Amino acid sequence: MKSQLQEYLYFASRLSQEAGRITLKYFRKPLNIEVKKDSSPVTVADRETESFVRQAILEKYPDHGILGEEFGAVESNSPYTWVIDPIDGTKSFIHGIPLYTVLIALLEEGKPMLGVIHNPPLGETAAAAEGMGCTLNGSPCRVGSTASLGQARVQVTDPADLLRRHPVFTSRLFERAGLCRSWGDGYGYLLVATGRADVMLDPVLNPWDVAPLKVVITEAGGKMTDFAGRSTALGESAIAANVKLHGEVVGLLE
Repeated sequence: MKSQLQEYLYFASRLSQEAGRITLKYFRKPLNIEVKKDSSPVTVADRETESFVRQAILEKYPDHGILGEEFGAVESNSPYTWVIDPIDGTKSFIHGIPLYTVLIALLEEGKPMLGVIHNPPLGETAAAAEGMGCTLNGSPCRVGSTASLGQARVQVTDPADLLRRHPVFTSRLFERAGLCRSWGDGYGYLLVATGRADVMLDPVLNPWDVAPLKVVITEAGGKMTDFAGRSTALGESAIAANVKLHGEVVGLLE
């Protein structure tokens, strides 16, 4: 099984990088931006990238299921389902911010078994599979060792949205954190997994946003739960950090 998992992880890592090259054809170029029913933006880059990834999966593993942000689900009797977010951080992408990512995960019986976070502009790929550790561009990586929130580098994708949804928690967090930054999305979790940031959180996530994240964070030695502190890999929110900081951040929600 380990050799099979290694094969899947290698495939996902390479595929994310190939997909990233498609996004770069459109990055910082004039684009027609559409607005979907959920009010999120979408471009030809999102759709072309996901189409490429889906086709590659169907050719390599035709019996596997697929779930993607732009084109929905391909049902299968297989226990395996690939989950795709072709451009996580489309708002960053369309504004020329080089912090968007390609996200790919593989679920077995609904549980993520591997995850890849690839940042095309910076050429960074965080990849992890259960029991195999986490790597950045092939080299092992770990979460940081910051022990207190007052010294922590905290990231939030959209601080204004967090404040609207959790005003008391947000005020506590911003008052106590050593440093706060935004434009996080999937790249924020890559930064936590590599020790360059200490905390990343999102109050709202879709399955394609969250599927690869917990495997990457936990295999890098960290902890990720939803806002209720539940250790779920497919939750609708996320807090990721090293173990000590995670508890301190979750405590602010009480």
